Amino acid sequence: MTEERKPNIYQRLNEIRRAVAYVQKDKQVSGYGYMAVTHDAVTSALREHLITHGVLIVPALESISASPSGTTTGKGIPIIRVEAIYVVEFVNVDEPSDKVGLRVAAHAMDEGDKAPGKAVSYATKYAMLKMFSIETGEDDEDRVKSQISKRVAQEKGKITPAAGTLEALSPDMQTVVMDKAAEVREAFDANNLKEALAILEECNGTQWTAEAKSALWSSLDARCRREIKKAQQAKLEKK
Repeated sequence: MTEERKPNIYQRLNEIRRAVAYVQKDKQVSGYGYMAVTHDAVTSALREHLITHGVLIVPALESISASPSGTTTGKGIPIIRVEAIYVVEFVNVDEPSDKVGLRVAAHAMDEGDKAPGKAVSYATKYAMLKMFSIETGEDDEDRVKSQISKRVAQEKGKITPAAGTLEALSPDMQTVVMDKAAEVREAFDANNLKEALAILEECNGTQWTAEAKSALWSSLDARCRREIKKAQQAKLEKK
């Protein structure tokens, strides 16, 4: 009697592709007006099918580096940027030597110890999405521009014409600058001018480029800048 031949890794992957074609975006990204699909959502959609068809996903770290991003949190804690490359393998559990892998670059930023974990989650999520050709409705190529456009539209009336300096910055730095500007405005709107001034001075005291500092200042409305200038002048006169 001939023993039934078990499917190879490509056949198993193809069966999973048949079963999962779309993953619903499940997370609202604060401050940017768009939804994103998370690692957990992709894993949840695929897990039972991976088990059924005997496929194990194994992310292996190939290289990693960490460096200061040049920015800090509102409390002055340095934000670290981690860049890593992973080889994410899809393994036939019945014959572990039968496998296929994707090489994925990932980066993440965090003020604590979570950046490496964020990076491996990012790499694994995108390896799964690409391997199984799963649709999410995301447009990787245009999403960064879309984020910035939506954010600028949301801030219309608060950003001056000089805010074009923002577009000259890297996407990561644009996000940091906009977040800091939001912190300053939030403090100012709460009539906490001292806190708003402290956040602004903290940013000016970092290793930010002149362009980044200019973009931050330009992202504040005229009234906010006027009151901050008065506070800065009063502080100088007291010295």
